[in-house]
Amino acid sequence: MPFSESGMQPDVIINPHAFPSRMTIGMFVESLAGKVGALNGRSQDATPFRFSEENTAADHFGEQLVQAGFNFHGNEPMYSGILGTEFNADVYIGCVFYQRLRHMVNDKFQVRTTGPVHALTQQPIKGRKRFGGIRFGEMERDSMIAHGTSFLLKDRLMNCSDYTLSWICKDCGSVLSPLSTVSGTGGAGSVRCKSCALPADGFEKQGEVWEDGGGLRWKGGENTSVVALPHVFKYLAAELACMSIKLSCKTSS
Repeated sequence: MPFSESGMQPDVIINPHAFPSRMTIGMFVESLAGKVGALNGRSQDATPFRFSEENTAADHFGEQLVQAGFNFHGNEPMYSGILGTEFNADVYIGCVFYQRLRHMVNDKFQVRTTGPVHALTQQPIKGRKRFGGIRFGEMERDSMIAHGTSFLLKDRLMNCSDYTLSWICKDCGSVLSPLSTVSGTGGAGSVRCKSCALPADGFEKQGEVWEDGGGLRWKGGENTSVVALPHVFKYLAAELACMSIKLSCKTSS
């Protein structure tokens, strides 16, 4: 830290450009009054209502600084704490009450790979204490696109969020649920589309027949494929289906 001619080192160094934006002009008045009060050993009244355009705080406390042997504006020559040379700049040093806020990085940082997810949407829950994820919003998405790293969007918004595998019918484009359609007798592990299937009455010998969850027998509907998509997309399809709106997907293979 730099030091003054008397060897005093400041506790905090503030750039003057920080004051107009934060509008903490009263800190200037407080520092002037505090420096004069410390030199003279008396309390000061630095409230802004005591001063006006004709009787400014800078003139009132500046005259007291001159009487104490200091510069009118309170500037003092400061010397580099590394080289010991004098700074070629006007540096003001004064006394203010400065409260330190306890904002530590160790209490704020948040990072995770995988963790708890919401039971309904399967997306990461929020909250640092719950080991949740950090929200990746629209402005973050725009920044990724502006930097030309749009492939990271899939990683952030699907792979690390609510990645899931779902069955989709290639004929009607429906998002299938394995709860309502079960595997056929010969199709190991496959999910059939009930909308594209026909009742199996009288067709038992002409192809594979499968049963749904209700015990009914069907034929066909095996033109399905597994697609990776966000789980919230399946939730959207279910919500639209409740309003009699069908969401149809087109697959390339």
